[in-house]
Amino acid sequence: MVAVVYRGFAAALLGAACTLLAGPGWAEPYLAVRSGLPCSSCHVNATGGGLRTAFGNAYGRTELSISPLMSDPEEFTIPLPAALRVGGNARYSARQFDLEDTDGDLEFNTDRVTLYGYVQLNDALGLYVDQQVAPGGSLNRETWARLMVGQWYLKAGTLFLPYGWRLEDDTAFVRESTGINFNSADEGVEVGYDSASWQLQLAVTNGAGGGGEVDDGKFFTLRSSWINALGQIGLSAGRNNTDFGDRTLYGVFAGFNTGPVTWLLEYDRVEDEASGVEDFKLDLALLEANWLVARGHNIKLTLEHQAVDGEDRDRLRSSLVWEFFPWSHTQFRSGIRSRNSDDPTFPEGEEYFLQLHVYF
Repeated sequence: MVAVVYRGFAAALLGAACTLLAGPGWAEPYLAVRSGLPCSSCHVNATGGGLRTAFGNAYGRTELSISPLMSDPEEFTIPLPAALRVGGNARYSARQFDLEDTDGDLEFNTDRVTLYGYVQLNDALGLYVDQQVAPGGSLNRETWARLMVGQWYLKAGTLFLPYGWRLEDDTAFVRESTGINFNSADEGVEVGYDSASWQLQLAVTNGAGGGGEVDDGKFFTLRSSWINALGQIGLSAGRNNTDFGDRTLYGVFAGFNTGPVTWLLEYDRVEDEASGVEDFKLDLALLEANWLVARGHNIKLTLEHQAVDGEDRDRLRSSLVWEFFPWSHTQFRSGIRSRNSDDPTFPEGEEYFLQLHVYF
């Protein structure tokens, strides 16, 4: 059944793409691909996400939104010393879940509220903090010190691991099943190279997902990408050795523009090995199309697939999302996600949602 849905949705996606290409031509990764810039242009973190740079804030105010928040051209500013930056994100949603053979439910959520801070201590050394304040109280997500020498840097502390596209949606198969997402920061070090056309990051962490270390094995993750006005293409790899088993990850990701449509692609292979247990292998794929309908309006169409080697346990998720930026610092998102599965442990159904995102 999943194969039939997959072919049908793929045909629909191709047809939609042809329609979109006929139209006129305009953080998430698609914004970096659209602009032809590295993530570090808009974010303090070279691997993307979190606190925005001065350019990132200006881009959010002047390029994403339809109109300014207030008539005053200066808008909202925080008077701070040049060496100090602060920022934040807040996401609130209403979600309706309709699962097969189960009564649906509607719930209101505080998805995530985070505050960011960065201080440049001297020409080379900076300190960064990413703190979630809701829901469920305060939780540190990232805290690292960074030493920069030219285009090279060294980070040490609590890190989000460099691997694939840094999607906001932690439930995307390529983020959920690899275990590398915004819920899996780890303790360790990262060395990186950050330029306008090349990025390279290598992290060595405990491999315990932020928990206490239990052995002398370490998690190595590598991400490398080439950046151009035409798009981006990159490779990812990971290896985690533990006393309980080993995990190997490798994948490829890419993004490119065709007129008003920005495409993201990612493929990952996950291989788990444990003594006395049969090896477990996953193939994960993501295809995303972002259509700039008009200034302040983005339509996101996503197709995801997950397959288990040697087993009839395929999973498919498709999403259609409208993103609306009416004013600066404000985003509304509404959409539907449909899940189909041959695995009875993952029920089929639909999710409808409306989300408010406030950022600065």
